[in-house]
Amino acid sequence: MNPYWLVVQQRAAEVYAAQSQPCADVLVGLPALAAHAEEFSPFHTLHVAQFLLAAVVFDDCPSHLRTADGVPDLDRLVPADADAFTVLAAAEGQRGLFGRGLDEELRNVEDQVAADGRARAVVQRVLDQVPHGRAGRERMLAIVYELRDDPRAIAGVIALTTAALREVAAQQGPAGASVRR
Repeated sequence: MNPYWLVVQQRAAEVYAAQSQPCADVLVGLPALAAHAEEFSPFHTLHVAQFLLAAVVFDDCPSHLRTADGVPDLDRLVPADADAFTVLAAAEGQRGLFGRGLDEELRNVEDQVAADGRARAVVQRVLDQVPHGRAGRERMLAIVYELRDDPRAIAGVIALTTAALREVAAQQGPAGASVRR
């Protein structure tokens, strides 16, 4: 395996361990993501999110939060009306990654709302690729690459991923969560 993906797995395990704590805030795993962004780039945090979506959210999502095809349904995991606050809070927490704070984001709420729509679509598309094995993993890389120059959408993907992790952990309870450390 490429050494980079070992780092991605380690960072994903750190985020997962933090997010699986009861009542965890969506930003509790941010130090691991910040370390990844510092070592590689903010865009590369999407690889960590992609791994978490494929290896944790997909595997641990309860059946009542899935589509008829068995894919986790992001609309059930993270209702759309929760997105604006979730993403703005995550954007504030990620300002060190992207060089912006909540005050700037609030002035650009319309841009963030549009970016949130792009992020939501990307997260669902990534989840849709999991059942397709290696070919699906290749498509996941292409899907997240679409956001390479869109820090607001990257923040949205991170926020939606951590919110989905939190919901899956809450549904599973402390004893039922995966052990991927």
